[in-house]
Amino acid sequence: MNIRLMIEATKANKANDANVYVEVSVHTQGEKKKTIRIPTNIKVNADSWSAKSQSVIRGKSHDYYKINQMLIGQKELVTEIIADLSQKGKFQLSEIKRIYVEKTAPVILGFFEIYDEFLTLREQSMSRNGIKDFKTLKTHLLGFEKSRKNKITLSDIDNGFFEKFQIYLSRLKIVEKAKGSDEIKSKLFADSTIIKNLQTLRVFLNSQHESGMPINISYKKFKIRSKPLPALITLEPDEFRLLLNKLENERLENVRKLFVLQCSTGLRYSDVIKIKKNHVRNNSIIMSSTKTKQPLVIPLNDNSKEILTDCNFDTSTISISNQKYNDYIKELCAHVGIDQPIMRITYRGKKEIQDPLKKSEIMSSHHGRRFFITQNLINGVRPEVIMSMTGHVDFRSFKKYIAVTDQVRVNAMDLWSKTFGKNDNITQ
Repeated sequence: MNIRLMIEATKANKANDANVYVEVSVHTQGEKKKTIRIPTNIKVNADSWSAKSQSVIRGKSHDYYKINQMLIGQKELVTEIIADLSQKGKFQLSEIKRIYVEKTAPVILGFFEIYDEFLTLREQSMSRNGIKDFKTLKTHLLGFEKSRKNKITLSDIDNGFFEKFQIYLSRLKIVEKAKGSDEIKSKLFADSTIIKNLQTLRVFLNSQHESGMPINISYKKFKIRSKPLPALITLEPDEFRLLLNKLENERLENVRKLFVLQCSTGLRYSDVIKIKKNHVRNNSIIMSSTKTKQPLVIPLNDNSKEILTDCNFDTSTISISNQKYNDYIKELCAHVGIDQPIMRITYRGKKEIQDPLKKSEIMSSHHGRRFFITQNLINGVRPEVIMSMTGHVDFRSFKKYIAVTDQVRVNAMDLWSKTFGKNDNITQ
């Protein structure tokens, strides 16, 4: 039996590159010589090839050594296959080729295997809350794959895929209990939820494209629509003052402390519950953001100092789960009288959905952070100074927390009048 490497120079392409074959020939006594050529995935320039040495000539290619090592590996693989087949008594030339092709075929991962690898890498650099959007997207993609009865592949995700996925999301419903009863209600996703999932999918595809995966880049042609954002709702100064009085109910008192601490520091929930004594130095909270890993330096004010002193500079003693915390904030606000009627506006397609609510019903930990940012802007603190305390790295994400209140507008026009208004002392 003879095993050698060869090329067919006459079949070289326009660049004079030719496939390398592993040629296996068998000549048994009394029978005609049998030969099979197995194509490898390796190409070499025909002018650089030595038939005698069965390798690329040194100096004829800048990576000749690497190519030759790869070729030796292919020859050794065929030798191992032959030895294994001979041992099993199943030696046939066609079987050698079949096993070689099977062993050298590129590993093709399924879409969700690739997605899971992506999630694993993201989990190493993002907080649990930060990775939540990607896990939610995966759930919806699995549902979409099931509904269309066809496996999702990376190359399958194009402009048309986005359009169909958007339609699928627009028909999904959230099932939940009605407040104060056991009645089950369902409602369609708001546009903001659909847009969030489409944006998250695009972030995933962008990362795969950058890493060299086979992506159909026509997905970039899909325009993710945006809707005018409703006015953000925030606490008013008088409402914040209602939260400054201590409560007899221990559960709500602990919630009050955490919420006031958020309102007076701008910290996220994940950061406000992990403050220890060693985080407070030079009359400032100094720590790294759990979500973004950004350094935070937040000088203490009277409100934050009072809360931290009450819990002995260890907020873990009053911490609760994020979900319960948000539920209890609503209860807390209702308890102290933050119950102004409001209208929450969302969009589903072209339809505007209006939900009449009480202010306490929408309060959450985000409103503490929003109050801190908005009040500091009202007080004339420059955005870049506030961003250095909240850990925002770009204005685009920062502005999502800015609520423009009626008082801000009045103050702006008062300042205008003081600057440009008529002076009664000036002779008419």
